[in-house]
Amino acid sequence: MDLTIFTGIAISTSSTIALNVGKGIQKMKVDVLTQGLNMFSKENRNDFLIWLFGVIVTASSIGLYSYAMKLTDKPSTVSSCTGLGLIALVVFAKYVLKEKVGPREIAGCTLIVLCTLSLTLNDSKIMTPQSFQIYELIKYSGIIISIFIVLVPYSLITHTLHGMVFGSLAGVMIGIGLFLGDIALVEANGDFVGQLYTPYPYIAFIAAVSALVFTQIGFLGGRAVVVVPCINACTILTPILLEYLIYGITLNTIQYFSILGILGGVILLSSTGMETRNPGIKKQ
Repeated sequence: MDLTIFTGIAISTSSTIALNVGKGIQKMKVDVLTQGLNMFSKENRNDFLIWLFGVIVTASSIGLYSYAMKLTDKPSTVSSCTGLGLIALVVFAKYVLKEKVGPREIAGCTLIVLCTLSLTLNDSKIMTPQSFQIYELIKYSGIIISIFIVLVPYSLITHTLHGMVFGSLAGVMIGIGLFLGDIALVEANGDFVGQLYTPYPYIAFIAAVSALVFTQIGFLGGRAVVVVPCINACTILTPILLEYLIYGITLNTIQYFSILGILGGVILLSSTGMETRNPGIKKQ
């Protein structure tokens, strides 16, 4: 493996630990958001500050992700590392959040982690320059997001799969944001500062903010051990799909099997979140 790419993967792995633990901290105090403006009151202030600290820890990963993107040759190399942070998340969920972490949760997370490692270690450097058409980005991103036009109402009406649906939607938005970060570098010919003169980093920021909102909604009705792995899986898979559709980048056979394994892990985790959710939005 190219040393530069390896360095990018190492930085991505560090940032994904911050991303996952930060989301775990948010989950710990997410209920404070249901208090409205009272979240700033004296009795709720500590809970709000803990939640805000979780947001800051998560946000700290953005700069590292951006730099890792420069060191690697395609966004899926960076996004695929997000699965590794699941190890930290599972430990946090079990021992800090005191969530149920049974055989299915462990099996689902393990499958995602192992297949993420396989996807990353079997990555190879692309040798041809990348190019894109903006209308293709809009079209394919719109198609991916439109899937949730059906899934979100279904979840809200039936009170099922809440954590999986909103976690997956958040992951899709993060994945699109990562892809936009790569496009910004392509547009700026790899200039890390020059990318700031393109619109894409700012659209990526909007996608990241929307992902934060969907994550909190997912946490209000779902367990962290379901929500976060779904976020990670869709963060991994979305750039891979967009790379194929827009850049024409294909993977090797092992990587395709790794993707199937990641999807299998999500299915395992979603089966742990099938309990009917109370309309008042209680934890699963």
